[in-house]
Amino acid sequence: MINYFNQTLEGIMNSRRTIAKERAQSDYNAILAAHPDLKEKIKIKKSLELEIARNTALKKSCDEASSRLNETDKEISDYIKANNIKFAVAYTCPLCKDTGYKDKKPCECLLKEYNSLIRKNLSLTPLPGFTYKDNTFATNGAPQAEGMNKLYSKMQIVFNKFYSTRYSNFLLCGASGVGKTSLALAIANDLLDKNVSVLYLTSFELVNIFLDKHTHKDTALRQLYNYVLECEMLIVDNLGTEPVYKNVTVEYLLSTLEKRLGENKKTMLITQLNAPQLVGRYGETLIKKFADKKYSISVGYIEGKDLRNL
Repeated sequence: MINYFNQTLEGIMNSRRTIAKERAQSDYNAILAAHPDLKEKIKIKKSLELEIARNTALKKSCDEASSRLNETDKEISDYIKANNIKFAVAYTCPLCKDTGYKDKKPCECLLKEYNSLIRKNLSLTPLPGFTYKDNTFATNGAPQAEGMNKLYSKMQIVFNKFYSTRYSNFLLCGASGVGKTSLALAIANDLLDKNVSVLYLTSFELVNIFLDKHTHKDTALRQLYNYVLECEMLIVDNLGTEPVYKNVTVEYLLSTLEKRLGENKKTMLITQLNAPQLVGRYGETLIKKFADKKYSISVGYIEGKDLRNL
């Protein structure tokens, strides 16, 4: 799990514990109201504990008070057993008692909340729930079918080993509608199932985030910049369609890619531009980062039919 959601998760767990304790206190008060004898014994117990603490501070003997406290404790215990009274805190998750951790490892309840958060933060607009199984290239007869099927298989192998694969940068270049975005969404949804944090943005959305950061605007987009850097998988679609702002578009894009690569964060760029066009727009630095076979997978320009017209 990444740190980006730590404060939110801590707030969720704190709220759960508070609710559980309030519920327990309410149940406790109801039990005492129904058993006045028990309530009186507990009152005596607290009084004796206070007397012992006071005598200890004054270095006086506590023998008598301690003896009476033991007798009172037994009376309380006997009363509870005889009346089958149960005091319990009704935690939302009894496994971790709403701490979020069990045996120093994230509890399933915490992982569930984390998964909910990364899904809610997948994108700025709703996206289709496309998966690997929704790939129709085997039956649609598109000329790019064979190549895309091979690409689907390769990407599945790579992302099944998300944390151990040496690849960090991925570049998908191709004509409009050939299936690039669908593949990216299949990857994204598969990774979300594995609790991998994914952020999908269009290049236009990404540049707006850069612009708000550059101009120091305190907006939701500006705050999202931290997630752009920290998410484990960043997908940028329609690269090349965004406006070019001086000192922002290219500079922030290259800087962001450099920071993510340095922290072994994975980034996928999807574009209709070919290699020469990418160099002309962003310079050779970008191509070099996504063409180095040591840590990158770069797909040659994908030609084919627009699947939206099939």
